[in-house]
Amino acid sequence: MIGRCEVKYFREPAQRIGWLFVIATVAGVLSVVAMSSTLGADDLLSAVYANQGSLILGQMLIFLMLTAMVGTAVLLYPILKKHSETLALGYVLARTLEVTTISVGLVAGLLLVPLSWDFSTVGGGDMASAAVLAESLKMAGDWTGYLGAQMVFSLSALVLNWAFLRYGLIPRWLALWGVIGVPLMFASGLLVMFESLNPSASALNLLVVPLAVQEMVMAGWLIVKGLGRQPMSRHEYADRVHLT
Repeated sequence: MIGRCEVKYFREPAQRIGWLFVIATVAGVLSVVAMSSTLGADDLLSAVYANQGSLILGQMLIFLMLTAMVGTAVLLYPILKKHSETLALGYVLARTLEVTTISVGLVAGLLLVPLSWDFSTVGGGDMASAAVLAESLKMAGDWTGYLGAQMVFSLSALVLNWAFLRYGLIPRWLALWGVIGVPLMFASGLLVMFESLNPSASALNLLVVPLAVQEMVMAGWLIVKGLGRQPMSRHEYADRVHLT
């Protein structure tokens, strides 16, 4: 009978990775809080002009989120590479695509500020053109947000949780939780992008929350316990052999 394997936890750099996940999530949530009232206004450019500080703060929080995301990729790459170079590279590529996509939205959001400066000085057709351009920039930010923060994020989460599950670096239940949450998160971005689901719909939370909560639980695990081989029962060992 196969016994339970020895558990060995590695606190560093797992703690730093965990805190980076926390920073990325908190910064992302605060950015939405800072910008939602401005970007949701009917008169977009007037709202941006009146609330430039909150919009810029929100975009800077997004930049902080992106920086933390890059940090997780940098720190996780050598750890994952020890087990699978393919999965390690796949995670870095998915994270890079995620950061790049969201960065497009960041630039689009910042461009609303100088556009709002000129809005009060134009008139007639120019004013209408400026309003159309503003809506286009906002739409670009929304689309890159749904694509990057939900759909591409789902891919990076899938690669990471699959690697953790396959090589037993976090508890099996926690990694499986992440794998199961991936298609729900991906579907949420897809449905909102194609206007099959309203961004404010309660159903959206049901799709987003499982993976979002799992990432925070995983971050807490990394901070407290670190990364390392988990104890396995005979049944779990057989399942893991099958995964490989």
